[in-house]
Amino acid sequence: MALLLLHTAVAQQAPALQLACKVAGRLIKDTRFEWSWEPQKEVLGMQVIDPRFLNTPQEAYAVRFANVTADTLVRFGITTAGPIKVWINGLSVYEQDRATVLNPKEIAYNRFTFNRYFTAPLHKGKNEILIHTPSQAVIFLRAITAAGDEENTVQFSAQPWLYTTQATQPVFNPQGAYTYWQTAPQRWLPELVIDSTAAYQRESYANWHYSHGTVVWTLLALQQATNNSLYGNFVKRYTRFLFDNYSNLQFQYDSLYAWRGSYHRVFRRTMLDDAGAAALPFAALYQKGKDAAAYNTLLGPLLQYITDKQVRLPDSTFCRPEPLEFTVWADDLFMSVPFLVIMSQATGKQQYLEDAVKQVLQFRKYLYNPQTGLYKHGWFSTTGRQSVAYWGRANGWIAWATVVLLEALPDTHPAYTKILRAFQQHMASLLRYQAASGRWHQLINCTASYEETSCTAIFAYAMAKGIQHGWLAPGYKPHALKAWEGVAAKIDSEGVVHGICQGTEIGADEKFYITRKTINNDPRGLGAVIMAGIAIAELKP
Repeated sequence: MALLLLHTAVAQQAPALQLACKVAGRLIKDTRFEWSWEPQKEVLGMQVIDPRFLNTPQEAYAVRFANVTADTLVRFGITTAGPIKVWINGLSVYEQDRATVLNPKEIAYNRFTFNRYFTAPLHKGKNEILIHTPSQAVIFLRAITAAGDEENTVQFSAQPWLYTTQATQPVFNPQGAYTYWQTAPQRWLPELVIDSTAAYQRESYANWHYSHGTVVWTLLALQQATNNSLYGNFVKRYTRFLFDNYSNLQFQYDSLYAWRGSYHRVFRRTMLDDAGAAALPFAALYQKGKDAAAYNTLLGPLLQYITDKQVRLPDSTFCRPEPLEFTVWADDLFMSVPFLVIMSQATGKQQYLEDAVKQVLQFRKYLYNPQTGLYKHGWFSTTGRQSVAYWGRANGWIAWATVVLLEALPDTHPAYTKILRAFQQHMASLLRYQAASGRWHQLINCTASYEETSCTAIFAYAMAKGIQHGWLAPGYKPHALKAWEGVAAKIDSEGVVHGICQGTEIGADEKFYITRKTINNDPRGLGAVIMAGIAIAELKP
């Protein structure tokens, strides 16, 4: 019987590395480092009134219509450096003199800061919004909710903003529209090409995103495991492509206001999603080559953001301003800790490692539930309570970040034993919830939720690494192998991974998580699958 179990284990481990290579190969095949020129689109409900194209010192007017389904009072955010007057349906609703301002800043997903705010009544149906400025300053205007999100009840007309320098009074004359009014020239922006045969069509893998950076980073581990330079060469091409286009992309974001253009996240830089995990392959290459240009252009500013500007609780725990102010997200442990660990090793600065240690301990304080041994997805400072769900991938992010830290942390560090025990307790708790297939559920403690691939892959990886390092007992090996078996069953003959939950906010109830879609080859799970395949293959028979 023991011999049969040994043969089964060897059979499971043998194809693990090959499957990891197949998944990586599909990623590489589906990634194109090419541009196509696309017309710039209005995004996020942000109105950009830019009279500079008029190229005249004269004062300018701009007009557009907005529709609402009922009489309502609407809150607007507005930013501009010049004097301005705003009328809605002929009623003066806002006026300012010159101001010293910055462009609107996206401080959370789809939430922007503005220089000033005002409220104005809109009546059911079509509403005329007229703006007057004696300067050439750009004006940013957005209808927003009390929380700062886009006010979706306000729908701007398909007709874009019309401009004139010849109006003699603040009244739009439809009959004279084509005589005195004109639209701004259409801008065209370079956008990343998505291969028509790619398994994942939502975004180019070449783009800057935490999940893309994570999976590309894992290719360096795959190169080490296979001694195949294909993977390392791809990582170098991936990083070089950004640097080759960096200045143009920055201009596009800062001066053309391409807030959803290609690589917008690297310049947004107001959340850990943009700053840590997305930069992992760049950090890993810097650790080896110490490229000063890479540090000065990208890594140094990202480090400064994380250490000095990222929102934190009073005790320095990373948090976000969404969905409520000062919310701790389990995701952010992985978005920060691996990057901090690598940059500590690369720069020799202990403070980055100490910050990583602090985050692991503090996230446990806020998110861990000792009754289940699992982590909740979030914690709200406004209520002092955890969120509702034990989301699978949230627990995965915690586990993966902890493994990276334990591998780097000397066992003589004062916090080492505490972090190791936390990891051990987490892994022990997970065993109770593993399904017969080897997988874990989207909601770990809810069998009514679907079995999810990305969290299963992370748990397989974490357990395999735990066994390798002696952190976990050999008895975990059957569970790790069974987990890999569950992951492998979700990889098709083309190297496409199935059953990966889409990106997920902190939900208000369990139904929110249960109804989240799965997306084939979603990059949020590919890096985990590759690392799991490597770790399983390295387990001793």
